[in-house]
Amino acid sequence: MNYLAPGLRELARILHRLVRRLSLVWQRRTLAQLESRLGLLGWQQADYDHGTQQHVDRLTDCERAQGQLTNASADLGLAIHELEERKKAEQAAFEQQRTQSTAARDALAIPVEESEKALAARKREGAEMEERIAALDRESGSVEEKYRALLAKGEQTDAGDAEVQRLQRRVIAIPHEKQEWQAKLAEAQSPIPRLEMELEQHRALLAVETEGLRALEKNFAESDEKLAKEIAARKREKQKVERQINDLEKTKTQPYREIGRALADQGIGPVNQPEALTVVLAQREKIAAQESRIAASLADSAREVRSQVWSAWLVFLVLAVLLLGGAWVVSREMK
Repeated sequence: MNYLAPGLRELARILHRLVRRLSLVWQRRTLAQLESRLGLLGWQQADYDHGTQQHVDRLTDCERAQGQLTNASADLGLAIHELEERKKAEQAAFEQQRTQSTAARDALAIPVEESEKALAARKREGAEMEERIAALDRESGSVEEKYRALLAKGEQTDAGDAEVQRLQRRVIAIPHEKQEWQAKLAEAQSPIPRLEMELEQHRALLAVETEGLRALEKNFAESDEKLAKEIAARKREKQKVERQINDLEKTKTQPYREIGRALADQGIGPVNQPEALTVVLAQREKIAAQESRIAASLADSAREVRSQVWSAWLVFLVLAVLLLGGAWVVSREMK
């Protein structure tokens, strides 16, 4: 099996290097974060070369721009708060005015309803009296016709005389009864013009109050919608400013890292948090150790005889093909 050993050793080295390179990706990303943090904590605490100073200047510009945007965001936040408070105050004032207007309108609706009922009762009473007078007119014609017919016959019987006398009395009584009903009708109809005028007045007052309520609701709806749009616009503007602040914060990452690298190269740590330099240097040592192991593995691979490695891998390939082929044949036979 010695002729297979070079292939096994090289395969193990390749796998180990793969694992270490994957670990290096993570370790370097961690180092970038640690260097950025070091730069963030100590960027104002040292003198730099021209190249690093350019990153410091970029940070200074970003800080200045962020300060201006932060102030703008605060101003927008204050404006939004004031608009929202104004919106609440207008809502409360509107609710109070609407309650008062609704109460006034409902109060005016009561006289309208009472006037309508009184007018309807008078008209209904008058219609009944007119119907009674019309019935008397019909009865008068019928009685008079019967009375004349009996007189024309001239029959002298007790029953005939009694009927004639009854009809005669009725002919005389109907005009008096009709006059009485006409007087009652006139009396019942006399308040109708006044009731109609009062009803129109009440309706006019109710219409004015109703129109005022509608105008109040319309004006509030327009004002509230305008305020809502203004608040939404200010919020969108504030979100835009905050996105700009976040974008500036992201652009500071690379300058912070470059400054952190310069601080680590010079061995300068933040006064208030010196451990930030310690963890960067420790992380650099971890990465250097990983890179050293990879380099040593590559050197070991270079010392292997490549022909022996390829021969061993060829044997592994043949064995793998035979195993796969045998498994395929067995599966076909089982089917």
